[in-house]
Amino acid sequence: MKVIFPWFLKELKPNWTGHYMQKAKAKAIYRAECAKLTQSAINSTKRDYTELHLTFYKPNNRHMDLDNMLSSMKSGIDGMCDALEINDKQFSKITIDRANEIGGYVVVELK
Repeated sequence: MKVIFPWFLKELKPNWTGHYMQKAKAKAIYRAECAKLTQSAINSTKRDYTELHLTFYKPNNRHMDLDNMLSSMKSGIDGMCDALEINDKQFSKITIDRANEIGGYVVVELK
């Protein structure tokens, strides 16, 4: 299954310094948005996914670390798992890539 998520909010970056309530609100918004997108992309009853692959299409040419991008996606992954009614602990393999193209979105593939 493949889902395209929008780029995460700046408040979700691990190094963002701001009020914790702003971060909590951003987490809730992004989690709900990713759950909604996953729900509309569900095309089978398969629920035993074990691999998660994320491809990041950055919104600009600024330097971003892959590990920070992955941690910024935590709320989105949780929202996706909410929609699929699974627990994210079942993923035994998580791979992350950075695409060379500019786009401002994240492609999530489940296998």
